[in-house]
Amino acid sequence: MIGRSMLAYIPVNLASLVVSFGGIVILTRLLGSAEYGRYAVAMITMMWLHMAFFTWLEAAMARYQARAERENNVSTHVKTIYQYALRTTIPALALFWLVIFTVPGIPGDLKPLLYVGLASTTLQLFLNLGMEAHKAAHRIKRYSASFASFQLISFTSGLILIVLLRKYTAIQPELGMFIGIIIGTLTVMCFDLPFMLKQMKNGEVSREKANLYFHYGMPISISLILTYALTSGDMYLIKGIMGDSAAGEYSASYNFANRSLDILFIWIGMAITPVAVTALEKEGLEKSKAVLRDYGASLLWIAMPAATGIALVAEPAAFILGEEFRDGAVMIMPAIAFAGVMNGMISYYAQRAFMLSGKTRMFVWAMVPAVIINLGMNLILIPKFGLMGAVWSTVVAYAVGLISALVIGRRYFPIPIPIKAFLQITLACLVMAGVVLSVPIPKGTPDFIEIVIKAIVGIAVYGLFCFSTNTAGCRSIIQNIYYKFRPQKDLADMKDPDVNDASMEATT
Repeated sequence: MIGRSMLAYIPVNLASLVVSFGGIVILTRLLGSAEYGRYAVAMITMMWLHMAFFTWLEAAMARYQARAERENNVSTHVKTIYQYALRTTIPALALFWLVIFTVPGIPGDLKPLLYVGLASTTLQLFLNLGMEAHKAAHRIKRYSASFASFQLISFTSGLILIVLLRKYTAIQPELGMFIGIIIGTLTVMCFDLPFMLKQMKNGEVSREKANLYFHYGMPISISLILTYALTSGDMYLIKGIMGDSAAGEYSASYNFANRSLDILFIWIGMAITPVAVTALEKEGLEKSKAVLRDYGASLLWIAMPAATGIALVAEPAAFILGEEFRDGAVMIMPAIAFAGVMNGMISYYAQRAFMLSGKTRMFVWAMVPAVIINLGMNLILIPKFGLMGAVWSTVVAYAVGLISALVIGRRYFPIPIPIKAFLQITLACLVMAGVVLSVPIPKGTPDFIEIVIKAIVGIAVYGLFCFSTNTAGCRSIIQNIYYKFRPQKDLADMKDPDVNDASMEATT
């Protein structure tokens, strides 16, 4: 089941990959480090306010869709959430703009980005609600087509606007990316919103359900704010202490190392979380635990070698960024890659214990120590060690956050801790790293060729080691992928009972 769900989400994750890395590659060339720094700070602010005001609605849509289906009450569920979204967004956007207009100390060159960015995230809520409903209802094709289209349209429009604004106007070019988000959101909503309106037909707006959704979702919003503070809060300190250029350099380098891991976690998480929720609601605790056990092992099996690979190719891979950003990338990428694994396990694994148990408030308390440690260490280390001070603070804070979330989460939901899988995968990554480092690369080899050689060797060594030792039960995933793409003429062989038994085992 895990393998099939992951395969179904490949299109949207390919779009995410193109947008994420394309954005880093192109934006670090179209924008200077100071412009990129302002763009990054505005984007972080936009995300924080979205989490604070809107994410509780998205979380409720995802969590209670399966229950609404079980109770045959989907229309009321969907209509209630959309109505409360409408009631929330209008006053929230007015408040956002009022604060930007009145609060002193906000730099003048940052205000236009905040005005447009906050308008875009407010509008995007209505698109996101539809996307969460599609995932929770296992409408994977509709979700993949809609969200991939949104990403590609927003990205392409934003880049075109950056070029046009720089060439023909005096307007800040980085503003183009936020206008692109608005264009992408409106375009996809023209097709998706009518579908969601049909889902609301004959539904009622339930205050009782809204209260349930708020009390479930708001702690998730707060916990995400705290989690995001671990990943991005240091940007404000870097900007304040070191300036816009340092903030841009750090943001580009951090995203380059971390975003690929984040895509992997999101990919697996969006495939498996709806399965775990449905299993809990319709089949019980033990089935949900079994899904999560395989889920945790799958996360580590994919993310840990990816982080190892990023660390191994940090120096040659820096050519992908613009020249202003390369020195910082080489310096911080290895540590940030492994920090990204811990961050992903917090957000996409440990957090599921609180989500499934309904004790979302406790996740907030699990994150508080990590945020305090991160803030304190950044204040001490950034003035002394610059960008590496922020990196060290992040690594320590993530480790504290992961341990805290797992320990507290298991009090409310018996989420499995994949210790055996972690040890097996660590050994496989060490073997892979040893072989890759021993490969002789002639001096003068182009950076791209060096990356390709190391990637091929690393993937081959890791894959062979894992398959030969069945690391983290990976044979089942590989077999499932094989049966998914097996030629039709070979399917007749599956009539053999032994083959059918193997296939069944691989897909459960």
